[in-house]
Amino acid sequence: MELMIVIAAAVLAWVVGAIWYRLTDRIYGAASALQVQNIGHPKSRSVMPYLLAGVALVAVAAMMRVLFVRAGIDGIMPGLGWGFGIGAAIVAPWFVIENTYSPRPMVMTLVDMGYAMAACAVVGAVMGGV
Repeated sequence: MELMIVIAAAVLAWVVGAIWYRLTDRIYGAASALQVQNIGHPKSRSVMPYLLAGVALVAVAAMMRVLFVRAGIDGIMPGLGWGFGIGAAIVAPWFVIENTYSPRPMVMTLVDMGYAMAACAVVGAVMGGV
């Protein structure tokens, strides 16, 4: 059952990412200067980034599950708050560190940080709710 909870939370975080990056695709695309097709999709059609994202989200959800169980975080709202806090205090600053060393526009970092906070909040809500 624990594995199903972790996978469900990871899938939900992946869906949040799909929605988030779809909503911010023009901003992110313009900042990244990706070559895109006429319809706005990247020319590269590799599924590897999506598969790796799924694996990474399962790892994140599994670790958050361990943390929430050990800390006794119970309830959707506390889980949402703690998940958001993990995203805001741990994951989002990591993007700042990583992107400071590469020549990426700050707006891309901000979009990535927003996703990190939203995805962690959603995973936290799932972990707190079960």
